[in-house]
Amino acid sequence: MAPRIDSVVNLARKARTRTTKRTLADAPTLATVCGREKQDTLRVWGPYKEGPSSFRLKVAENGVERSIKFRTQEEAERVKQELCTKAAATARKQVGEALLEWVTASEAIVKPNTIDNYRKMVAQLPHTLVIDQLTVEQASRLYQQQIERVSPRTGRKISTATQHLFLWVVRRFWDWAIDKGYAKMNPWMKVRKVGRANVGKPQLRIDEARKLEAVAIQRAQEGDSAALGVLLMLYLGLRQGEVAARVARDIDDDGRVLWVPSGKTKNARRRLKIPEQIRPLVLTRIEGAAPDAQIFYPQHHCRHHNNYYVEQLRRLCRLAGVPVVCPHSLRGMHATLALEGGATGDAVAKALGHGSFEMTKTHYASASSVANNESGRVAAALAGVPKEKELLNLLKNIPSDELDRLLLSLRSGCQSGGHIEENGAT
Repeated sequence: MAPRIDSVVNLARKARTRTTKRTLADAPTLATVCGREKQDTLRVWGPYKEGPSSFRLKVAENGVERSIKFRTQEEAERVKQELCTKAAATARKQVGEALLEWVTASEAIVKPNTIDNYRKMVAQLPHTLVIDQLTVEQASRLYQQQIERVSPRTGRKISTATQHLFLWVVRRFWDWAIDKGYAKMNPWMKVRKVGRANVGKPQLRIDEARKLEAVAIQRAQEGDSAALGVLLMLYLGLRQGEVAARVARDIDDDGRVLWVPSGKTKNARRRLKIPEQIRPLVLTRIEGAAPDAQIFYPQHHCRHHNNYYVEQLRRLCRLAGVPVVCPHSLRGMHATLALEGGATGDAVAKALGHGSFEMTKTHYASASSVANNESGRVAAALAGVPKEKELLNLLKNIPSDELDRLLLSLRSGCQSGGHIEENGAT
């Protein structure tokens, strides 16, 4: 009996399916050509000749298939090889190799000290780790290792802020790797932070700050340049790096003005008024010094050492008999005392080189000084402060450079004073 037509059609379909599967299995793929493992999702078949001047590549990636047509077989083969090369580079790029490339690319836009810290963070990952093969589970385990890591310097587990910074840096590194084609996704984005970082640094009490001030002034009068630098941190809210980088020409207007032409951020550029009580000490310090000579940092040091002022401040704290604090704490102390004295939040933020008071309030000034400053202004408004007192408070809160321009205007008898630009022109 002749087979029914339906049976013949079904057998033909099954045979065609088996033939297609065999053809696809035997076809050259990027996994075979580039030596990649079977689990990789990028494949290419061809080129197939479809006419005298038509050749086709079939490309499948992440379950999506598409065809690309070319005029010549040579062009199709060239594109196939480029796909192969790019896929191989993506598959094999390791953290150690990519880290060097990332550091080089970042040098033009990130300060050297910052990029060095970033490099140290990423360098804690296995250098042979293939970037594109990192899973969320593996990333979570690596982050957990950071949480448990012991600092070789302190002998204690690293702080919550440090392990949060590690997570932020590796996320940024992986985003760069995606842009370069070394990875398809960022597994670190699904890793959740652990713990809550402490905000701000421990500060001295006001009486303790006065004791530190007295010792620092005494030592500065004896020629201790580091003690004078500590006083500038306390009085002006300078960063330790800003103090160490100052040269003789940064002292202007007969010792009344200190210029900070650049710094950690774009807001670091500012002009500050040196307090009268240390002005003679500053003038003595720059006497006979070359314009580019460092004045608050030892001349024999070829480069700034991050721990120099940490050690100097520790020494002065011990001499004063007060708790040991870090230089960054003095910036917070400056913000606290300025707010307690009635300065506006914006004025304090500008003195510290911040773009807004939000940064000052969150990381520097104590919460009580912020609250006292705000409540004092409310109480003054409700009580109806006399006009004379309002004028005094207004003058107190005017930034030093604005006050200098106002005094210049009053002395000259003009209605509007000359504007002092940051380059020194009037």
